Amino acid sequence: MSLSIKISVLAILQLLAIRTLADEPPRLDVPVADPSAPLTFIAYGDTRFTQRDGVANAVARRALVARMASENPAAIFIGGDLVYEGSNPEDYATYKTETAAWSQAKIPIFPALGNHEFQGCDKDLSPSPCLENWWRAAAPSGVRSFRWYSVTLGPKVLVLVLDSDSSLKPGSGQRTWFEQQITQAGSQMEFVFVVLHYPPVRDPIFPRAKDEKEIARYLSKHTHSLHARVVVVGSHIHNYERFRRADVTYLVSGGGGAKPVPPLRLFGELSKLDTAVNFHYVRFRLESGDLQGTMVRFDTNRPGETAWTEPDRFEVKAKDSLPPRKNRS
Repeated sequence: MSLSIKISVLAILQLLAIRTLADEPPRLDVPVADPSAPLTFIAYGDTRFTQRDGVANAVARRALVARMASENPAAIFIGGDLVYEGSNPEDYATYKTETAAWSQAKIPIFPALGNHEFQGCDKDLSPSPCLENWWRAAAPSGVRSFRWYSVTLGPKVLVLVLDSDSSLKPGSGQRTWFEQQITQAGSQMEFVFVVLHYPPVRDPIFPRAKDEKEIARYLSKHTHSLHARVVVVGSHIHNYERFRRADVTYLVSGGGGAKPVPPLRLFGELSKLDTAVNFHYVRFRLESGDLQGTMVRFDTNRPGETAWTEPDRFEVKAKDSLPPRKNRS
């Protein structure tokens, strides 16, 4: 083989490698100045930013946004239904206006796709006008043309942001990517968060929406072999629930402003809240392998600071921070 042919073959291989890398969903990074310092981040969903009446409580939505800004978290993750109608750019304009405090504080925002991101569009169109609106107005820089992606929060937390409206069945593109990400997270990762719209575990009175239970099935089989502890945060149900299955913590956090839907709180739900309406977000604080989760609730019927309570708290410890199994009580 001549030198010129070798150079041409090498150039083609380099281009193919670059294209393959470019075709992969991006890995975004939130740098942490001091990895040993406590890390705070937030997750919630079903905000439904819009000017329409009757589909969301704008007072609660704005109060939650302001409270989160005051916490100055390292990042905010939103589990879908960011807007009410994804085909309407005005809903995204409302999102931008109402979250100006986040922008001013330079808080990174990482949304997942929900069913309302596609409302008003024909899903068979490619690319969908609704997706174009989401990529342009909500998705982080670098995510354009992708529907799922990953985020690292410092050296110890990996977040997989999934698209519930794309297949999660074995062999699908998203499922293959998900398995690669979670199994190759690396020994330095203490926690893997999965953020998606349809919650894999929730009060069974609410029917399964698509393939979300595939995530719970996979984790039930493989979580014991993973180095990292796994936490799954879904939305869609306009309330708050907490479960634990196969050593995985599952949260429903859909109290971002959408019209509330009271759950039954049966079938192993752990928070046992006695309130039907729960506008809220979930604050996570990681320190020395100890992850503290707090449900921060806003009551529209109470004035001032009395509107804010923290009625559910839970703890998830990194596997490396636990004593050997034989010494556990």
